[in-house]
Amino acid sequence: MIRAIATPAARRSESAPVTEPISSLNPSPEGTLARQHRLQGWLIVGACFCLTLTLGETFWTFGVFFKPIQQEFGWSRAVVSSIFTAFLMGYSISVIASGRLVDRFNPQPVLLVSALLIVAGLCLCSLGGAINHFRAFLFIVGLGSGATWAVPNTVVQRWFYGKKDAGIALGIVISGVGAGALIFAPLINFLIQNYGWRATFLLLGILFGMVVGGATFVLRSVPSSLRAMAGGPETAELRPGGLISAGNRRYASWAFAALVFVVVVGIFAFQVISAHMVPYATDEGISPSAAAAALGLMGGFSIPGRLLSGLLSARLGWCRLLSLAYFGTAASMLCLWWLRDIWMLHLFAFSYGLFHGMRVAAQMGVIPEIFGMRSLGELIGITTAAGQLISSVAPYAAGALFDATGSYSLAFLFILLLLTAAGVVAGFMKRIAAPKQRP
Repeated sequence: MIRAIATPAARRSESAPVTEPISSLNPSPEGTLARQHRLQGWLIVGACFCLTLTLGETFWTFGVFFKPIQQEFGWSRAVVSSIFTAFLMGYSISVIASGRLVDRFNPQPVLLVSALLIVAGLCLCSLGGAINHFRAFLFIVGLGSGATWAVPNTVVQRWFYGKKDAGIALGIVISGVGAGALIFAPLINFLIQNYGWRATFLLLGILFGMVVGGATFVLRSVPSSLRAMAGGPETAELRPGGLISAGNRRYASWAFAALVFVVVVGIFAFQVISAHMVPYATDEGISPSAAAAALGLMGGFSIPGRLLSGLLSARLGWCRLLSLAYFGTAASMLCLWWLRDIWMLHLFAFSYGLFHGMRVAAQMGVIPEIFGMRSLGELIGITTAAGQLISSVAPYAAGALFDATGSYSLAFLFILLLLTAAGVVAGFMKRIAAPKQRP
């Protein structure tokens, strides 16, 4: 039997201790920092979700207060609707201001002022005795509420910029509005029936102060180290990106005009539905409790729409998803137009809620896709404010049309046509924004 003779080099190799790579024993500082930022980023998502949760009350549940206030004071529907119009005007001012401020400063002071305004306005509503009281107090609530939309949407997109789960994070944050509607619509109806609308306003003011104030202490600006990992210089803004160059020229572009149009249409339709769906349903013989529950369900069904948008955006792109959402909301209006029974109201709540959730998320995703990340808060603020200002007359106009004709049919037909047009424009938005190739 022949025995292999080991060479000196082989013996040295066998006797040498086996060592692990240094990188496996000592993780790199960059990896540790990335994990810390990831954990903090998801905490930020949770805080932003709580902020948008409050919008589920302010935007979705005015219809629950509608008839109790109308019955106590004997005002027409157009007059009662003007209260919500005052809220929208305050909100429009606030969303622009807070969007500009969060681009330049820490979000915490902006949100603290927001919390104070919301608490003051809602608590004062419990003392209202004249129409101008309600208009003034809801205007104050609107001045505070704008920050609960512009700030969380800006902050979360900056924290997750360039990451594969950016769409999911945005979808979670935006789904807070739907969750708020699902929670607050039936809760407010219960409180009004058992304690009256005045006590309900007071309780909401206290609750909102706790929620917005608590979320404020969690929110942080994007650290410079995360900006560097996203590809930008440590001390500068995140790189602009997008199809439209930065600067004031973007506000004069056809892409910006198209974006404003689709935003206005979506908000216009929503304002009419949120203010008049409950009184319309009760006119058709549905109980106030069932109508309020359907309004909450509409917000609840928007949650899967908002979450699905994060997944679908990777396949379709934000612009195509936005177009699909508008066509879906237009089709759902047929259920409301022909409302005769409770199952049709539930079908409308499901279909409109699902596509409305997709629309809101896609609307936020389209902005950085077309215009990039630079001045994102300002762009969110301007487009949202434009939509709210132009649409602030929507609840009043629908109420006045009802007072004149005794029906909501013309208002709902007009909304259906507008939503269809917005779906067409959204489908061509990326082509509109694409730079022209010169020969």
